[in-house]
This record gives sequence, C-alpha cells and structure tokens, in this order.
Amino acid sequence: MQKKAPTLIFPQDTSDAKRLSREVRSGRLKRIRQGIYTDANWEDIPQLLHNRWYEIVAYLYPTAIASHTTAASLKPENNTVHITAEVGRQNKIAIGEDLIIEVHPGDVNTLTERFCPELNRSSPARFLMENLQRAHQDVQLPKARGQLWVEQELVKYLTRYSEAGLNALRDQAKKYYQRLDMADEFQQLDQLISALLTTHAADVLQSSLAIATAKREPYDQTRLELLTQLKDYLLRCEFPERPYQYNKSSWRHLSFFESYFSNYIEGTEFEINEAEQIVFSKQEIINRSADSHDVLSVFEIVQDYTEMVTVPSSADDLLQRLCHRHRIIMHARPEKRPGELKSEPNKAGDTLFVLPSHVEGTIAQAFTLYQQLPIGMPRAIFMQFLITECHPFDDGNGRLARIMMNAELVAQEQFKLIVPTVHRDSYLNGLRQASRSRRFRTLCKVFADLQAYTSTIPWDDYGSARSALEAHCADKLPDDGVAIFNKQLAVFKIALPPG
Repeated sequence: MQKKAPTLIFPQDTSDAKRLSREVRSGRLKRIRQGIYTDANWEDIPQLLHNRWYEIVAYLYPTAIASHTTAASLKPENNTVHITAEVGRQNKIAIGEDLIIEVHPGDVNTLTERFCPELNRSSPARFLMENLQRAHQDVQLPKARGQLWVEQELVKYLTRYSEAGLNALRDQAKKYYQRLDMADEFQQLDQLISALLTTHAADVLQSSLAIATAKREPYDQTRLELLTQLKDYLLRCEFPERPYQYNKSSWRHLSFFESYFSNYIEGTEFEINEAEQIVFSKQEIINRSADSHDVLSVFEIVQDYTEMVTVPSSADDLLQRLCHRHRIIMHARPEKRPGELKSEPNKAGDTLFVLPSHVEGTIAQAFTLYQQLPIGMPRAIFMQFLITECHPFDDGNGRLARIMMNAELVAQEQFKLIVPTVHRDSYLNGLRQASRSRRFRTLCKVFADLQAYTSTIPWDDYGSARSALEAHCADKLPDDGVAIFNKQLAVFKIALPPG
C-alpha cells in the first residue's frame, strides 16, 4: 500500500481549530505554528515546508503575491521566501525553524499572474524591476538578485520571444511602473533592454553574456557553464600517452576502420566487406549511393595526414575548419546543407542543442576554455564534447566531433582512436551523463580506454587488424559482444578521478 504524502492542515474556523488542537494532544497531528498543523513526521517537516510554502502564504495572507527573488525561483532560498501583501509595514514571520516569510508592503494587483491554484506571483515585467531594487545607500537588497541576474534573464527572454517580445515586456513595465512606485527601476530596466537591442550604448551592461548579445555574438550560457566544468575535470585527470609513429599502411588501415565505425554508429550500416568495396575499390553499394559516399568521404578526411595533423589556432579558425570538414563529409547529401551552419534548432530525444543564433558565440567563448587545457587527450575530449553539445550542422555532427577529437591526438603524434560498434552504448552513456548530469568520468574513461585499445591493434597488416577486431567482437552490437570486448579494455586499468 502506497504511503500517504504528508500534508499541511489549516483550521477553517474556531471549532475546527479546537478539533485540531485535540488532534495534537492525542499525537495524531503536530503544530508547526499557531494555525498551522501537519500529519508529517518531525524529520519530514523541513522538506514539507520547502515544497508547500505557498499554502502557508495563502493561509496567512490570502491576497498576497510571491515577489522579488521568489517570483523568479518559486521556491525558498536560504529557507526564505519574499512576498508582497496589503500590509502597512514590512514584517518577518518564522514558520518553525525551517521557513521564513519576508512580508513587503505593496500593490498586489498590478502586473501579477497565477502560478499555482493558491497563489499569484509578480509577472516578469514586474519581478525584473523588483530584482533591480536597491537600498538608499545603493546596496543590493536581499530580496533582489541585482543587475547581473536581470541581464541574464533579459537575454533568455530575448532568445525565447525575439525583439518583439522583449519590447512588449518593456511596454508593460512602462505602463505600470508609476503605479508600482518603481521609476528608478524602470529607468534602469529600459536602459538594459535598449543596450541589448543596440539602441543604447552597451557600456551599461555588466555580464559577459549580455555584452556578447549586444554585440550580436550571443552564446549558450548553460552550455558554457557545462563546458567549464568539463575543463575543470579534465585538468584533474592524467591520461597515459599513446605515441604513434606514422606508417603509410597502418595509417590507411586504421583510417578505414575509423570511418567504418564512425558511420555505423550514426546509422550508416554496412558489412565490413561492403565497406572495403566502397573504400578500397571505389565501388558504390547498389541502391545506397549517399550512404556509400558517407563512408568514403569520412575516410578521405581521416586518412589525409596533413588534414588530421591540423588543429585550430583561433575561434574563427575553428569555425572555418568545422565548415570545411563538414562540407567534405556531407557533400553527397546537398539537402543537409554541407558546410553551412544550421538555421533551425535541432535536438536528440529531450535534448535541445545550442540554438542556431548562439552557435558561433558559444564556440568562440568555449575556445578560450580549450586553450586552457593541456594538449593531447584533454583537448581532444573537450573538442569532441563541444561539437556534440553545439551540434552546429543539420547532420553529420557526431562524425565531425570524432574527427575533430582525433585531429587533436594526431597533432601530438598520439594514437587516434576508434569507437567500435560494440562500445556504442558505453560511448552514448558517457555523453548522456556529461550532458545531463555533469558527470564526466564515464566519457573520459571511454575515450582513454578506446585509445589504449586502438594502440594494441596490429594496423600494419590489414588482415591481422581485421581478425583482431572481429575476435574482440568490436564489430558486433553491444548485446552480442560487450562482455568479450570489455575484457580487452579491463587490462588497461586507467584510473580517473570521480566527477
């Protein structure tokens, strides 16, 4: 039987209050504060107050609204919520030891919206002005998050609703700021919006995100934070070096399987014999012209040592190299706009990648992080994840990301790596953990293991290389060969820090 969720209980009248008091004396209820009861266990009360704070506010102040920082977060911060109510002076109410309600006097009817059945909140036009409020000594108030936060919110609003939406928000604030007694706050908000829309000097802006947006170089702040965390993790890692000495035969054979597996992971599936026909005999597979060119095009890049030894020297160089390599690998699919950055948002499952308007700015900002990393594997992993998270093109992003990763290794005369079919699930799981949970160890371990594995294959002789890969079930689906393949990886014992 499912356990009943704890609730907050409020008396409806004097008789009901007496009944609840008797329930407390009998031990069936607990009294949190005068007029506020619960059937929760003592240890569950802090979380209950955190989750259901708005019920308490609605009981104590039926016409109040969530305002200031709370209107934005819709949850307690430091066990505190801020509300505006029809009261004569400011007040602070402690609900036990786990919730404080800061009550601010003010208008509860202007620029408000319903956010739950029990309570209204300040609408965006209002809570942006509220969060710009300062004390007379020009000190930021605890109830306000300040200009930096407001700038970031305005950028989000601009991204979501375009310039027309941001102008509409400003019009709302302009219409009602006098009624709310927020002339100074509106003037500041107006300047910030004008700066973002380039109708006012950008020197009023403080955040790097807002400044970049005003310069028409917007970037994905959440992705940049994610990439910063990856950079910090990579700086804690020590990767064994796997030196590679160039040999024409081994390079060609390794490049063949690099292309074969990279395409297979993306759904361009051929038998190895068919791929050999495409690459070595230059013969298309019947009725699969575009797929055949996918395999051959990736091979033509990754077997070109001059191409693969080249890494970007600047953010602009990185963008140009991405477009150049994408144009080559996708040239047989004109509908995918080879070499052109995406113009429409793209996603995989529930993951929405960087918006088209933010791709160039995000890559430019991330390049600074890339430069802070040691050469070799740290930069290789960072580059792969950057391209994967940005997904800058309509298609071909996974193949391109792995090409960019391997180029970082080749440039340092290290073994590039293959991502065989059998290890696809581990590879994708590492990407998911990094992207969704900001846990990077699995992804880094996957790449470190695969580079070590790649370095053990006898690439000089094609037949021996293929036999080794097939013996290790590298070409099998994960369900069919992962146990055997993982035994090959287990011998490397590469230790990486948690994170």
